[in-house]
Amino acid sequence: MHEASLAESIIKIALDTAEKNSAKKITAVGLKLGEMAGVEVEALNLSFNVLKQKTPAQDAELKINRVPIRATCNKCGKTFEVPHYNFFCPECDGILILQSGRELLVEFVDCE
Repeated sequence: MHEASLAESIIKIALDTAEKNSAKKITAVGLKLGEMAGVEVEALNLSFNVLKQKTPAQDAELKINRVPIRATCNKCGKTFEVPHYNFFCPECDGILILQSGRELLVEFVDCE
């Protein structure tokens, strides 16, 4: 379950951010998560909630911003949201080039 190691990394980033800003408490951590990132959200939330205990992030909420899979056709140039991992253009059957959906990054850390 790699979600536990991801949660550990997210908490480390949050704690480092709080320390650099002389904050005593972390209230929220924002995560940008692409649909193709391969992360099970429920397992990530569970891991985050377990690992944050007895840290300045113990009351923090993990706020996940899901990013849809979007791609641009290499033939006609149109951009689409990709349904069901179908990477062929619905307009001209060209091959789609991925634009978003693989993101996995901490967007913000709210501290007090």
